[in-house]
Parts: sequence; structure tokens; C-alpha cells
Amino acid sequence: MARSSNERKKQKKEKEVILLTDSESDESFTSEEIDWNAPEPNIIFMPSSCSHFRIPVKVAKAMGIDRCGKVTIKNRRGVETNLNVTAEPKRGKKKNRFSVLGWPAWVRENNIKKGYLCVLEWYEDMPTLFVRDVIEE
Repeated sequence: MARSSNERKKQKKEKEVILLTDSESDESFTSEEIDWNAPEPNIIFMPSSCSHFRIPVKVAKAMGIDRCGKVTIKNRRGVETNLNVTAEPKRGKKKNRFSVLGWPAWVRENNIKKGYLCVLEWYEDMPTLFVRDVIEE
């Protein structure tokens, strides 16, 4: 049976692993350890020590955050926390960046120590981040 053009596009679509930092850089990296043929999820690595959690524009749009202005973070115990997201213009650029308000408080409330890395899963058209793991950096 021949595959539709949408199926072919989905198969060709690359997954991206994004490491977020406090820097102004939008750089991302890919990892050899991720199974890129798996249908989902996409991964974000977020250091617990960061005072700002900025979701890249293409991720915010894919998740639908740009439309609803909120994100839900679901921890490993299944507890959900709804956080507001603001769109703020990037210096010298026309596109926005999306900042999650309340990230430092969420880290404290979930007893995540500084120097740890939160591994977050996200899915298209779902404004929820799922905590997959918390690992020591």
C-alpha cells in the first residue's frame, strides 16, 4: 500500500533535542542516543538552576502555547501545575520568544536541587510538558 504525502513528511521530519540555558542563544543540539524513528515524544533538557525558562518559538507553536498562553507541567507523580507563558519580543528580531512564568518556584516546589537537569517531553498540539526524568548534571 502506498503511503500518503503526509505520512512521508512525518517520516522525514527530524526530532530535535533542545538544551535550554539562561543565555540569549537559540542553539540546539541533537543526540545520537535518541531513537529518531520513534513517533514521539520530543525532548527538552532544562537545567534546574536557570532563572528563566524560554521555550523556543517553533516548539511553542508546535505545542499550541502561542495560542493559549499557558503550559502545564506534569511531574513524575502525575501532579499538574499550570503556568502562564508570555510572548516577549527578542532583541533586534521580529519574532517572539516564549517565557514560562513561575519556573523557579516550580523547581523549588518539586524539590529539584540546583545542578540537576529536568528532562521534559512534549508533544505536538498539546501544551503540556511531562517530566521524564531529573538527573544530576
